[in-house]
Order: sequence, then structure tokens, then C-alpha cells
Amino acid sequence: MNKFKLTFFGYSGALGFAVGAIVALFMGLSELGHQLLWQLLPQAVGNPRFYPLIVCTIGGVAIGFFVKIFGRYPRTLQESLKEYQETQRIDYHGGKLVKNLLGALIVLLFGASLGPEAALVAIIGGLVTYVADRRKIAEAQRADLVEFGVGTSLGVIFMTPLFGVGRSLEGDDWQVVTESKIKKYVLYIFATFTGFIGYLLIYNVFPNQEQVFAIRRMESSFTWQGLLLVIPIILLGALFGKFFLVLQEQSDKLNQRIRNPLPLAIAAGIILGILGIISPYFLFSGEHNLLSFTRQAETMNFFLLLVIGFGKVAITMFCLACNWRGGTIFPMIFSSIAVGLAFANLLPYSPGLLVAVFTASACAVVMKKPFATACLFLLLFPVELFLWIWLAGYLGNLFLQRVPFFQEEQTIKSFKFPELPKRPVKANVQPEEKPSATEVAELRKAAERKKAAKLDAQPRVEAPKKELLTREAKRPRVTERKTETLSKPSAAEQPLTRMSRHRRK
Repeated sequence: MNKFKLTFFGYSGALGFAVGAIVALFMGLSELGHQLLWQLLPQAVGNPRFYPLIVCTIGGVAIGFFVKIFGRYPRTLQESLKEYQETQRIDYHGGKLVKNLLGALIVLLFGASLGPEAALVAIIGGLVTYVADRRKIAEAQRADLVEFGVGTSLGVIFMTPLFGVGRSLEGDDWQVVTESKIKKYVLYIFATFTGFIGYLLIYNVFPNQEQVFAIRRMESSFTWQGLLLVIPIILLGALFGKFFLVLQEQSDKLNQRIRNPLPLAIAAGIILGILGIISPYFLFSGEHNLLSFTRQAETMNFFLLLVIGFGKVAITMFCLACNWRGGTIFPMIFSSIAVGLAFANLLPYSPGLLVAVFTASACAVVMKKPFATACLFLLLFPVELFLWIWLAGYLGNLFLQRVPFFQEEQTIKSFKFPELPKRPVKANVQPEEKPSATEVAELRKAAERKKAAKLDAQPRVEAPKKELLTREAKRPRVTERKTETLSKPSAAEQPLTRMSRHRRK
């Protein structure tokens, strides 16, 4: 992205709009299926008590055969993001887009405690890679477009425009700020903006829309008791996030050992159905019934809220282990808010603040990105708690990374300003003391003696006498006269002529 051309805005805007439309279509279809299977059909048969058990068991059979035939789909969010970090693309070959779509719809329709974000990231990332390959876009620009698509989809799914951008901002190295990096994020924000436009235009076509990903308004005034409880609640949230990660790691190990997916998929459906009979909050990812749950939580006691929170985590991980695959961000938020409400009911001091910092600490530990977590909760909690949420996420990660017992990966690094070139350090030269006048005189005398000794040691040449000099000076004139006289031939040496012959005779 060396040149900031209008075509980049065109690509980014079209990409964002298409991503928003795809998310709206996927969410709308899943909503229609949910209403048909869980509202209209139960009413038609008289709302039997064991209806969740029947539907979830059928779902377990369907998922077991699907995984046995097509493989483990949809892909998880961690798998897609890891592939993008390693290859700068998300693969679409072998019908992976269709497999991710069908697998996600089956899992979501039959009530799994999982979210749609994992499948949507795999589908959108694969589509963007496919279009970039067909258009023969350069590798660097293709990587940027895939990142824009993934970030826009995450922002639209959670209805938080800054979540995708904040996630990328936190992952970049800002020790060196370049012009191309600033241009990249300008296009990123533009793609997110057009993504929300596409989502709202398409999603409004579907009927019976519900308010998703919202909670009841809680009192967020600060009291001195609540401020004293902030640090302990942050540490408890970090421990809850670590509990979530441990169960997720164990579920992944169990999933890798499965040879025949059908029995465990059916078992997961049966257990999910039983828990659904006990409480409907164990079904689905939780974004649709979060608002009603927070309103009803005022009448629940401390232990019931804890059971719902920890039970939600347990059934989510059991579904993942048994090939009911999907996203974990929505269930993680729901369970964190449930446990946070439990502590807020037990300690009724600044409940809005305590629930916010507990949820932020737990979710930031799972996602490893405190700033992105704060952007995620920007519209869920009051805006005045943004800095508290950011601080809670940072301290929660810092706590686990500084305690050797947890063996947490060091992802939180201290901020450092850009280092300036260092000047060479000059050696400390002590100033010499000026000699006194007597010392200078002695040094001069010693120099003169040394010079005189050198002259005495050299061989002496006697000066030539003046007479020799005068003779040597006169000699060149005599030689000149001689040469002049010698240059004229004598009469005897002259050649003979007729006249000279007569004279001689």
C-alpha cells in the first residue's frame, strides 16, 4: 500500500459492504431457523416439556453424521486466525466454504451453546482470499483485505465498530509509525463503516428482529466500598478467565482423541437437552437472551447465578469436545456477566462497576487483548467505564503472567518509547596541570643542551680558503679566452689557396 489511490477506497468500501451483507444474511437465516424450530414448532405441538431433549438429540445425530462424512467443520476462530498469521490467507479449496456454512447452521439451529463468529470468519476470510486470487491482487494487499474482512465481520457480529480495528491496533508494533500504516487503518475504518451500512440494509429485511448483545442498565456510581473491591474483583475475573482457558484446552485434547464422532455427538446433544429443560439459558450462545437474563438476575440468588455461569462454561466446552463446533466469545461473555452479577448481588456496592471489571478481566485473559476487550464492551457497558474496563483487562493479564504458578504466556509487554540513537561516550580525560615558570625554564635549558649535543656529535667540515675560491672563480674566464683563441685557426692550419701558395714560393 505504497500509493494511496482511490481504488483502495473502492476495494475497501466494496469489501466492507459485502461483508456486512453476508453477516446479515447468515444471521437472518439462523434467526428464521431458530424461530421455526424453537418457537413455532413447539407451539404447534403444545410446548412439550421434553422438547429441548428431543431436538438436541436429533441435532447430535445430524452433527455426528456430518462430521463423519465431511470432517470437523466449522473451523474454530483460533484455527482460522492461526492460519491467517502463518500464511496471510484463509484457504477455500476443497469446498471448505460450503462445509463451514452447513456445519455452522446445523450447530446453531439445534441449540448449541456456541456463537456464529467462528464460522463467519472462516467463510468471509475464504471468500476474500478467493476473490483476491481471481483478481490477481498482490500478496501484501491481499493480506490487508483479508484482515479488513475478518475485522469488519467481528465488528458487525458484536455490533461494536471498533472491535476489529482495536484488535489489529493492539497487535501492531507502534514503536515505528509509518505513513503506510496510518493509511491502512484509514481504509480499515472505512471498510468497517461500509460494513455496518450493508448489515443494516440487509438485516432490516428479516422480520421479528430482537435486540441482541445488550444488558440492563445498572447503577455505575462510585462508592468507596466499590472502589476498594475493584482489585479483588479483577483478580477473581482473571481466575475465572483462566478456568475458561483450562477447560478449553482439555476439550481440544479430548476432541483430538475422538475416532468415532457419532456417539459423543449424540451424548452432547442429550446432555445439552437435559440442561435446556432445567434452564433455557444453557441453550444457544447467549447474545439474544442476555438482556432478559440480566433483568431476571435481580431475583436470583448468589448460588443460582454461579451455577448458571459455570454451567454455561462447562456445556460450551463439552460441545466443543464432542464436535459441536463454533465460537466461544458470546458464551464467554454471558458466563462472565452471570458470575459478575453473582458477586454484585453478594456485594451491592457500585454493581455496574464491579460487573464491568469482572467481565473485562475474564474476557481479556481469554482473548489476550485488553484494548480490544475494552472496544468490545464500549457499547455494552456505560461509556464512562471504558478506562476502568481497559485497566481491568490489563491488570488481569498482568496478574496471571507475573504469577509463575499459572505458566501464562507473556503477552502483555511494558510500553517503551522509541529509542533514539545514542551518542558515543567520550573517555574521561583529566586536564593536565600547567607547569610552573621554573619548570618551563628548566625544560628549555634541557632542550637547548640536547640540541647542542646533537650538533657536537655531527662531523665538522672545514671552510675552504679564500684563495682557492678566487682561483676557482677565475678559471672559467681563462678557459673562455682559450676557447675563443682556439676557436680561430692559425695560419699554418688554414687551408692552402693559390694565393697562399704563391706567397710561399
